[in-house]
Amino acid sequence: MMKTIRDPIHGQIRLDDTIVKIIDTPQFQRLRRIKQLGFANLVYPGANHTRFEHSLGVMHIASLLTDDVEVTIAALLHDIGHTPFSHGSERVAKKYLKYEHEDVKKVIVGELKDVLVEEGLSLSRIARYIKSNPIVSGEIDADRMDYLVRDSHYTGVAYGVFDVERLIDKIYFDGKRLIIKSGGLKAAESLLISRYMMYPTVYFHHVCRIARKMYEKALEYLIENGFDAKNLLFMDDYDIISFMRSSSGFAKEVIELIDSRRLFKRALYVGRNRVNLKEILNLNAERVEEEIANEVGIDRNYVIVDVQPIEEVKEFNALVDIDGELIKLEDASPLIKSLKAAEIDTWKLGVYTKKEYVEKVSKIAADYFNVKRVPKQKTLDEVLP
Repeated sequence: MMKTIRDPIHGQIRLDDTIVKIIDTPQFQRLRRIKQLGFANLVYPGANHTRFEHSLGVMHIASLLTDDVEVTIAALLHDIGHTPFSHGSERVAKKYLKYEHEDVKKVIVGELKDVLVEEGLSLSRIARYIKSNPIVSGEIDADRMDYLVRDSHYTGVAYGVFDVERLIDKIYFDGKRLIIKSGGLKAAESLLISRYMMYPTVYFHHVCRIARKMYEKALEYLIENGFDAKNLLFMDDYDIISFMRSSSGFAKEVIELIDSRRLFKRALYVGRNRVNLKEILNLNAERVEEEIANEVGIDRNYVIVDVQPIEEVKEFNALVDIDGELIKLEDASPLIKSLKAAEIDTWKLGVYTKKEYVEKVSKIAADYFNVKRVPKQKTLDEVLP
Protein backbone atom coordinates (compact mmCIF):
# COMPACT_ATOMS: atom_id res chain seq x y z
CA MET A 1 0.00 0.00 0.00
CA MET A 2 1.42 3.38 -1.03
CA LYS A 3 1.39 6.44 1.22
CA THR A 4 2.00 10.02 0.18
CA ILE A 5 3.47 12.97 2.01
CA ARG A 6 3.38 16.61 0.98
CA ASP A 7 6.77 18.20 0.39
CA PRO A 8 7.16 21.97 -0.24
CA ILE A 9 9.78 21.33 -2.94
CA HIS A 10 8.58 18.27 -4.86
CA GLY A 11 4.87 18.19 -4.05
CA GLN A 12 3.47 14.71 -3.42
CA ILE A 13 6.13 12.11 -2.57
CA ARG A 14 4.98 8.51 -2.73
CA LEU A 15 6.23 6.01 -0.15
CA ASP A 16 5.85 2.24 -0.31
CA ASP A 17 5.61 -0.01 2.76
CA THR A 18 9.36 -0.67 2.94
CA ILE A 19 10.21 3.04 2.82
CA VAL A 20 7.61 3.78 5.52
CA LYS A 21 9.11 1.09 7.78
CA ILE A 22 12.58 2.60 7.34
CA ILE A 23 11.35 6.15 7.97
CA ASP A 24 9.57 5.09 11.15
CA THR A 25 12.73 3.69 12.79
CA PRO A 26 14.33 5.72 15.63
CA GLN A 27 17.58 5.87 13.67
CA PHE A 28 15.94 7.65 10.72
CA GLN A 29 13.73 9.84 12.92
CA ARG A 30 16.93 11.23 14.50
CA LEU A 31 17.39 13.16 11.24
CA ARG A 32 14.36 15.30 12.17
CA ARG A 33 16.55 16.77 14.90
CA ILE A 34 19.63 17.54 12.79
CA LYS A 35 19.46 20.84 10.92
CA GLN A 36 20.37 20.68 7.26
CA LEU A 37 22.39 23.90 7.37
CA GLY A 38 23.83 23.82 10.86
CA PHE A 39 23.97 27.38 12.18
CA ALA A 40 22.67 29.13 9.04
CA ASN A 41 19.49 30.11 10.89
CA LEU A 42 21.61 32.70 12.71
CA VAL A 43 21.73 34.51 9.34
CA TYR A 44 18.61 33.21 7.59
CA PRO A 45 15.86 32.68 10.22
CA GLY A 46 13.94 30.29 7.96
CA ALA A 47 16.84 27.85 7.66
CA ASN A 48 15.45 25.40 10.20
CA HIS A 49 14.84 22.52 7.79
CA THR A 50 16.45 19.20 8.59
CA ARG A 51 18.27 16.21 7.13
CA PHE A 52 14.95 14.35 7.40
CA GLU A 53 13.06 16.19 4.68
CA HIS A 54 16.18 16.51 2.53
CA SER A 55 16.61 12.72 2.65
CA LEU A 56 13.02 12.24 1.53
CA GLY A 57 13.62 14.63 -1.36
CA VAL A 58 16.77 12.82 -2.47
CA MET A 59 14.92 9.50 -2.31
CA HIS A 60 12.11 10.96 -4.42
CA ILE A 61 14.48 12.21 -7.13
CA ALA A 62 16.39 8.91 -7.15
CA SER A 63 13.13 7.01 -7.61
CA LEU A 64 12.50 9.04 -10.78
CA LEU A 65 15.92 8.10 -12.14
CA THR A 66 16.01 4.37 -11.35
CA ASP A 67 13.80 1.36 -10.62
CA ASP A 68 16.51 -0.20 -8.43
CA VAL A 69 15.02 -0.41 -4.93
CA GLU A 70 18.38 -0.56 -3.16
CA VAL A 71 19.65 2.55 -4.96
CA THR A 72 16.48 4.39 -3.93
CA ILE A 73 16.94 3.27 -0.32
CA ALA A 74 20.61 4.29 -0.46
CA ALA A 75 19.39 7.75 -1.50
CA LEU A 76 17.00 7.77 1.45
CA LEU A 77 19.78 6.77 3.87
CA HIS A 78 22.62 8.80 2.36
CA ASP A 79 22.68 11.19 5.36
CA ILE A 80 21.90 8.66 8.11
CA GLY A 81 25.49 8.99 9.31
CA HIS A 82 25.41 12.73 9.94
CA THR A 83 26.49 13.87 13.38
CA PRO A 84 24.93 16.90 15.18
CA PHE A 85 24.73 20.13 13.18
CA SER A 86 25.47 18.23 9.97
CA HIS A 87 28.87 19.27 8.64
CA GLY A 88 29.53 21.19 11.87
CA SER A 89 30.79 18.05 13.64
CA GLU A 90 32.35 16.46 10.57
CA ARG A 91 35.96 17.63 11.00
CA VAL A 92 35.96 16.70 14.68
CA ALA A 93 34.49 13.23 14.01
CA LYS A 94 37.13 12.65 11.35
CA LYS A 95 39.93 13.82 13.64
CA TYR A 96 38.98 11.75 16.69
CA LEU A 97 37.13 8.79 15.15
CA LYS A 98 38.52 8.61 11.59
CA TYR A 99 34.81 8.79 10.68
CA GLU A 100 33.00 10.44 7.77
CA HIS A 101 29.23 10.62 7.45
CA GLU A 102 29.23 8.32 4.41
CA ASP A 103 30.55 5.48 6.64
CA VAL A 104 27.00 4.37 7.34
CA LYS A 105 27.74 0.79 8.45
CA LYS A 106 28.59 2.15 11.90
CA VAL A 107 25.15 3.74 12.32
CA ILE A 108 22.88 1.25 10.54
CA VAL A 109 22.05 -0.54 13.77
CA GLY A 110 19.08 -1.54 15.91
CA GLU A 111 15.62 -1.29 14.41
CA LEU A 112 16.88 0.19 11.13
CA LYS A 113 19.19 -2.75 10.55
CA ASP A 114 16.40 -5.18 11.47
CA VAL A 115 14.01 -3.62 8.91
CA LEU A 116 16.59 -3.78 6.12
CA VAL A 117 17.35 -7.43 6.89
CA GLU A 118 13.66 -8.37 7.16
CA GLU A 119 13.00 -6.74 3.77
CA GLY A 120 15.77 -8.81 2.19
CA LEU A 121 17.95 -5.80 1.39
CA SER A 122 21.74 -5.91 1.21
CA LEU A 123 23.39 -3.65 3.81
CA SER A 124 26.76 -3.87 2.09
CA ARG A 125 25.35 -2.87 -1.31
CA ILE A 126 23.37 0.01 0.19
CA ALA A 127 26.50 1.25 2.00
CA ARG A 128 28.48 0.99 -1.24
CA TYR A 129 25.81 2.82 -3.23
CA ILE A 130 25.81 5.69 -0.71
CA LYS A 131 29.52 6.22 -1.37
CA SER A 132 29.78 5.55 -5.07
CA ASN A 133 26.50 5.16 -6.96
CA PRO A 134 26.26 7.99 -9.52
CA ILE A 135 22.58 8.62 -8.77
CA VAL A 136 23.31 9.05 -5.04
CA SER A 137 26.86 10.40 -5.14
CA GLY A 138 27.95 11.44 -8.61
CA GLU A 139 28.71 14.50 -10.68
CA ILE A 140 25.07 15.56 -11.09
CA ASP A 141 23.22 13.53 -8.49
CA ALA A 142 19.94 13.42 -6.59
CA ASP A 143 21.61 14.93 -3.50
CA ARG A 144 22.66 18.12 -5.30
CA MET A 145 19.39 18.39 -7.18
CA ASP A 146 17.52 18.47 -3.87
CA TYR A 147 19.71 20.46 -1.49
CA LEU A 148 20.29 23.49 -3.71
CA VAL A 149 16.58 24.08 -4.30
CA ARG A 150 15.57 23.13 -0.74
CA ASP A 151 18.20 25.32 0.90
CA SER A 152 17.23 28.19 -1.38
CA HIS A 153 13.57 27.79 -0.42
CA TYR A 154 14.15 27.79 3.34
CA THR A 155 16.79 30.52 3.43
CA GLY A 156 14.80 32.75 1.10
CA VAL A 157 17.88 33.12 -1.12
CA ALA A 158 16.66 32.83 -4.70
CA TYR A 159 20.07 31.94 -6.14
CA GLY A 160 19.53 28.19 -5.64
CA VAL A 161 16.48 27.91 -7.86
CA PHE A 162 16.86 25.97 -11.10
CA ASP A 163 14.64 23.73 -13.23
CA VAL A 164 14.92 20.40 -11.39
CA GLU A 165 12.12 18.75 -13.37
CA ARG A 166 13.72 19.65 -16.69
CA LEU A 167 17.10 18.32 -15.56
CA ILE A 168 15.60 15.04 -14.32
CA ASP A 169 13.74 14.65 -17.61
CA LYS A 170 16.91 15.23 -19.63
CA ILE A 171 19.17 12.78 -17.77
CA TYR A 172 19.63 9.09 -18.43
CA PHE A 173 21.61 6.36 -16.67
CA ASP A 174 23.91 4.33 -18.93
CA GLY A 175 24.62 1.70 -16.28
CA LYS A 176 27.74 3.45 -15.01
CA ARG A 177 26.92 7.13 -14.67
CA LEU A 178 24.26 9.74 -15.29
CA ILE A 179 24.45 11.37 -18.71
CA ILE A 180 22.93 14.75 -19.53
CA LYS A 181 21.09 14.91 -22.83
CA SER A 182 21.88 17.94 -24.99
CA GLY A 183 18.41 19.30 -24.20
CA GLY A 184 19.34 19.38 -20.51
CA LEU A 185 22.49 21.45 -20.96
CA LYS A 186 20.86 24.74 -19.92
CA ALA A 187 19.30 23.13 -16.83
CA ALA A 188 22.73 21.72 -15.89
CA GLU A 189 24.30 25.15 -16.38
CA SER A 190 21.63 26.60 -14.14
CA LEU A 191 22.47 24.06 -11.41
CA LEU A 192 26.15 25.03 -11.54
CA ILE A 193 25.30 28.74 -11.43
CA SER A 194 23.07 28.06 -8.42
CA ARG A 195 25.89 26.22 -6.67
CA TYR A 196 28.35 29.00 -7.46
CA MET A 197 26.02 31.61 -5.95
CA MET A 198 24.85 29.61 -2.93
CA TYR A 199 28.28 28.75 -1.53
CA PRO A 200 29.52 32.25 -0.67
CA THR A 201 26.02 33.53 0.08
CA VAL A 202 24.80 30.72 2.34
CA TYR A 203 27.16 27.80 2.97
CA PHE A 204 30.30 29.92 3.45
CA HIS A 205 28.63 33.07 4.81
CA HIS A 206 31.04 34.44 7.40
CA VAL A 207 28.53 34.23 10.28
CA CYS A 208 27.81 30.57 9.46
CA ARG A 209 31.55 29.86 9.36
CA ILE A 210 32.22 31.65 12.64
CA ALA A 211 29.42 29.84 14.52
CA ARG A 212 30.49 26.49 13.07
CA LYS A 213 34.13 27.02 14.00
CA MET A 214 33.18 28.11 17.53
CA TYR A 215 31.09 24.96 17.89
CA GLU A 216 33.98 22.81 16.59
CA LYS A 217 36.30 24.36 19.18
CA ALA A 218 33.80 23.69 21.96
CA LEU A 219 33.37 20.10 20.79
CA GLU A 220 37.13 19.52 20.81
CA TYR A 221 37.30 21.02 24.30
CA LEU A 222 34.68 18.53 25.50
CA ILE A 223 36.49 15.56 23.95
CA GLU A 224 39.84 16.64 25.38
CA ASN A 225 38.15 16.80 28.79
CA GLY A 226 36.65 13.31 28.78
CA PHE A 227 33.64 13.34 26.43
CA ASP A 228 33.52 10.15 24.32
CA ALA A 229 33.52 11.22 20.66
CA LYS A 230 31.70 7.99 19.71
CA ASN A 231 28.55 9.46 21.25
CA LEU A 232 28.36 11.91 18.34
CA LEU A 233 27.33 9.10 15.97
CA PHE A 234 23.98 8.71 17.71
CA MET A 235 23.30 12.22 19.07
CA ASP A 236 21.22 15.00 17.52
CA ASP A 237 21.45 18.80 17.71
CA TYR A 238 19.36 18.95 20.87
CA ASP A 239 21.47 16.32 22.63
CA ILE A 240 24.77 18.09 22.09
CA ILE A 241 23.35 21.54 22.89
CA SER A 242 21.89 20.23 26.17
CA PHE A 243 25.19 18.55 27.01
CA MET A 244 27.16 21.74 26.35
CA ARG A 245 24.74 23.85 28.38
CA SER A 246 25.14 21.53 31.36
CA SER A 247 28.93 21.36 30.98
CA SER A 248 31.48 23.87 32.23
CA GLY A 249 34.42 25.88 31.02
CA PHE A 250 34.93 26.88 27.40
CA ALA A 251 32.21 24.61 25.94
CA LYS A 252 29.55 26.15 28.17
CA GLU A 253 30.81 29.65 27.36
CA VAL A 254 30.62 28.98 23.60
CA ILE A 255 27.10 27.57 23.60
CA GLU A 256 25.91 30.56 25.66
CA LEU A 257 27.52 32.91 23.12
CA ILE A 258 25.84 31.06 20.24
CA ASP A 259 22.50 30.98 22.08
CA SER A 260 22.59 34.77 22.45
CA ARG A 261 24.20 35.31 19.01
CA ARG A 262 27.21 37.05 20.54
CA LEU A 263 29.63 35.43 18.15
CA PHE A 264 33.34 35.93 17.59
CA LYS A 265 34.15 38.76 15.19
CA ARG A 266 36.32 38.91 12.09
CA ALA A 267 39.83 40.10 12.91
CA LEU A 268 40.96 39.25 9.39
CA TYR A 269 38.92 38.32 6.32
CA VAL A 270 40.70 38.37 2.98
CA GLY A 271 40.61 36.75 -0.45
CA ARG A 272 43.31 34.90 -2.36
CA ASN A 273 44.75 38.02 -3.99
CA ARG A 274 45.96 39.40 -0.66
CA VAL A 275 47.80 36.34 0.66
CA ASN A 276 50.03 33.51 -0.51
CA LEU A 277 47.29 30.96 -1.18
CA LYS A 278 49.61 27.99 -1.72
CA GLU A 279 51.34 28.50 1.63
CA ILE A 280 48.09 28.99 3.51
CA LEU A 281 46.47 25.84 2.15
CA ASN A 282 49.37 23.83 3.58
CA LEU A 283 49.55 25.44 7.01
CA ASN A 284 48.58 23.86 10.32
CA ALA A 285 45.67 26.06 11.46
CA GLU A 286 45.83 24.88 15.09
CA ARG A 287 49.52 25.75 15.35
CA VAL A 288 48.90 29.20 13.86
CA GLU A 289 46.02 29.79 16.29
CA GLU A 290 48.32 28.99 19.19
CA GLU A 291 51.10 31.25 17.90
CA ILE A 292 48.75 34.21 17.39
CA ALA A 293 47.09 33.65 20.79
CA ASN A 294 50.47 33.48 22.55
CA GLU A 295 51.58 36.73 20.95
CA VAL A 296 48.35 38.46 21.97
CA GLY A 297 48.47 36.88 25.44
CA ILE A 298 45.10 35.08 25.37
CA ASP A 299 43.90 31.48 25.51
CA ARG A 300 44.32 29.68 22.16
CA ASN A 301 40.60 28.79 22.19
CA TYR A 302 39.83 32.45 21.55
CA VAL A 303 41.58 32.51 18.18
CA ILE A 304 40.12 30.71 15.16
CA VAL A 305 41.94 30.44 11.85
CA ASP A 306 39.48 29.46 9.14
CA VAL A 307 41.02 28.35 5.85
CA GLN A 308 38.12 27.64 3.53
CA PRO A 309 38.59 24.30 1.79
CA ILE A 310 39.10 24.23 -1.96
CA GLU A 311 37.31 21.14 -3.16
CA GLU A 312 37.03 19.66 -6.61
CA VAL A 313 33.67 20.55 -8.13
CA LYS A 314 32.63 17.15 -9.46
CA GLU A 315 29.79 18.64 -11.47
CA PHE A 316 32.29 20.09 -13.97
CA ASN A 317 33.14 16.51 -14.99
CA ALA A 318 29.55 15.50 -15.75
CA LEU A 319 29.06 14.13 -19.25
CA VAL A 320 26.79 15.64 -21.90
CA ASP A 321 25.50 13.57 -24.82
CA ILE A 322 25.81 15.74 -27.93
CA ASP A 323 24.85 13.86 -31.08
CA GLY A 324 26.01 10.57 -29.57
CA GLU A 325 29.37 11.90 -28.38
CA LEU A 326 29.99 12.18 -24.62
CA ILE A 327 31.64 15.49 -23.75
CA LYS A 328 32.61 16.90 -20.34
CA LEU A 329 30.20 19.58 -19.19
CA GLU A 330 32.97 22.17 -18.89
CA ASP A 331 34.02 21.46 -22.50
CA ALA A 332 30.45 21.56 -23.79
CA SER A 333 29.68 24.91 -22.16
CA PRO A 334 31.77 28.11 -22.29
CA LEU A 335 29.68 29.36 -19.37
CA ILE A 336 30.72 26.43 -17.17
CA LYS A 337 34.36 26.93 -18.17
CA SER A 338 34.09 30.53 -16.98
CA LEU A 339 32.47 29.42 -13.72
CA LYS A 340 35.32 27.01 -13.08
CA ALA A 341 37.84 29.82 -13.51
CA ALA A 342 35.82 32.11 -11.23
CA GLU A 343 35.31 29.51 -8.48
CA ILE A 344 38.61 30.30 -6.76
CA ASP A 345 37.70 33.99 -6.44
CA THR A 346 35.11 33.20 -3.75
CA TRP A 347 37.80 31.75 -1.45
CA LYS A 348 38.41 33.48 1.89
CA LEU A 349 40.85 33.29 4.79
CA GLY A 350 39.25 34.25 8.10
CA VAL A 351 40.67 34.86 11.56
CA TYR A 352 38.02 35.21 14.28
CA THR A 353 38.16 36.17 17.94
CA LYS A 354 36.14 37.70 20.77
CA LYS A 355 35.15 41.33 20.24
CA GLU A 356 37.54 42.66 22.88
CA TYR A 357 40.55 41.02 21.20
CA VAL A 358 39.80 41.98 17.58
CA GLU A 359 42.19 44.93 17.31
CA LYS A 360 45.25 43.08 18.64
CA VAL A 361 44.51 39.83 16.80
CA SER A 362 43.88 41.73 13.56
CA LYS A 363 47.32 43.36 13.57
CA ILE A 364 49.20 40.20 14.49
CA ALA A 365 47.26 38.03 12.02
CA ALA A 366 47.85 40.51 9.18
CA ASP A 367 51.58 40.47 9.91
CA TYR A 368 51.66 36.68 10.29
CA PHE A 369 50.02 36.07 6.91
CA ASN A 370 51.88 38.96 5.26
CA VAL A 371 48.59 40.38 4.01
CA LYS A 372 49.01 42.64 1.00
CA ARG A 373 47.55 46.09 1.38
CA VAL A 374 44.75 47.15 -0.94
CA PRO A 375 45.93 50.11 -3.06
CA LYS A 376 44.12 53.28 -2.15
CA GLN A 377 41.58 54.18 -4.83
CA LYS A 378 42.28 57.55 -6.39
CA THR A 379 39.66 60.25 -6.25
CA LEU A 380 38.18 61.74 -9.42
CA ASP A 381 40.16 64.96 -8.85
CA GLU A 382 43.42 62.98 -8.77
CA VAL A 383 42.60 61.16 -12.01
CA LEU A 384 41.35 64.09 -14.07
CA PRO A 385 43.84 66.74 -15.26
